[in-house]
Amino acid sequence: MKKCSRCDLDSVIRQGNQWLCAKHYRFGQMKVLAKRMGKKVPEHCDLELIAPKDMKCGDCGVLMNWRAADGQSTVASLQHYRDGTLGIVCRSCNTRHAFMDGDSYREMPKDHKKCPGCNEIKPLTEFFKDNSRSGPMKVTSKCKICNGLDHKKWCQSNREKYNEYQRKWRAEAKARDQ
Repeated sequence: MKKCSRCDLDSVIRQGNQWLCAKHYRFGQMKVLAKRMGKKVPEHCDLELIAPKDMKCGDCGVLMNWRAADGQSTVASLQHYRDGTLGIVCRSCNTRHAFMDGDSYREMPKDHKKCPGCNEIKPLTEFFKDNSRSGPMKVTSKCKICNGLDHKKWCQSNREKYNEYQRKWRAEAKARDQ
């Protein structure tokens, strides 16, 4: 088996003409993404310093991994905090940070989420379950109330399409009951 060109561990990924372990490959991805987004690009040695030894997310405590193949929501991601510091957190926390004002998501209770419709922080019970999503938060983006308002608005602006759907559904239900 080939060895990582940076740390001499067994490598799993070939990048160009070098072989890298999962951690150093992810570091490379973090640097490329930071550069693409116009943010501070840390060196590998900086990333080594901020990488948690126990691989636990500093914000939520979940066990992280280096490769998306081992779990999309728990893959380690580079976090640029708004105070200028850097951290490595799970992708779920990284995403939550992007949609919150400042670094306020860190004070949000674990079983809560911010609804982008009403901009309120609500418990997860106020959101519909969505099994098509991955990760720990398998709920819809918007809360139940905002989802209902969106649906009502859609029905009003697409009255004919909605009525046709209702007629078809009632006919199928009537056929099933007979």
